[in-house]
Parts: sequence; C-alpha cells; structure tokens
Amino acid sequence: MTDAYEIVIDKIQESKLSHTDFDNLTFGKTFTDHMLECTWRDGKWETAVIKPYGPIMVEPSCKVFHYGQAIFEGMKAFKDDAGDVFLFRPEDNWIRFNESAKRLAMPEVPEEVFIEGLKTLVNLDKDWVRHGEGLSLYLRPFMIASENGVAAAPIN
Repeated sequence: MTDAYEIVIDKIQESKLSHTDFDNLTFGKTFTDHMLECTWRDGKWETAVIKPYGPIMVEPSCKVFHYGQAIFEGMKAFKDDAGDVFLFRPEDNWIRFNESAKRLAMPEVPEEVFIEGLKTLVNLDKDWVRHGEGLSLYLRPFMIASENGVAAAPIN
C-alpha cells in the first residue's frame, strides 16, 4: 500500500451546522454534513469518497435484505482542550469490523481505508465535534452486501 491513502472529497455546499441546536440533540437523530463511501468491486476496494450525507441507493434484490449480510461498529470522536479532534481506539474497531466481515463472508477492509477514511471524515466535519465533558461525535461505520441476487453466497 502507499504511504498516503487517496480519498476523493466532495464537500457540501452549505453546512447544516447553523441550523443545528446542539443544546437539544437526540442521540441518533442528527447527522453531520458528510459520509464516507467505499465500494468493493472486482475483488478490490475502489477509491474512498467522502460526499454530502444522503440516501444510499440499493436495489430490492441486494443481499443485505435477503441474507442480512451487514456489519457495523460504533466509536466516538472527541475534541481535546487544544481543539484537536481524535478517535477513541479506531484500531480496535477496525479489528472487530474485519472479524465480523470474515464471519459473514464479506471482504476485509484495509486499515488505511478504515482508519484514514474515518480520520479524514472527522477532520472534515470537526466543527460537529463539541468540546466538553460528556460531549462527543458518535460514528457508525458499516458495510452492507449490496450485490444483487437471492442466492446465498459470499459477495463479489
């Protein structure tokens, strides 16, 4: 692998930050401006893309709906006293994520795709991470089998 993993970034035109009431957030109901997407195709991971948060388009025949081929992790990003943002134990999340991928016959995600992708995403949306005791940004990396077909088989 290379020293610097390439990630394409498509920034949102107008942030939702100014319309967000940080004093009255409900967990799991407010989302940042961007999301990270990376596709497994023809036996390899394509270039990751950070793009404006929005719907993921999949067909009704994709395997996640028929065989439950989906995995997720959960982690937090915090802002320190200097204003720097950091992820809490991303390597542990990456290891667990790949253990789940192996169990469900899904492709393992290289460390630089998972960790560098999340670090780049959090850095882009760092203004969403508030500083203070008990404050954090919750991240939910996930993978779904979006391949079409109703035959049970490892994904391609």
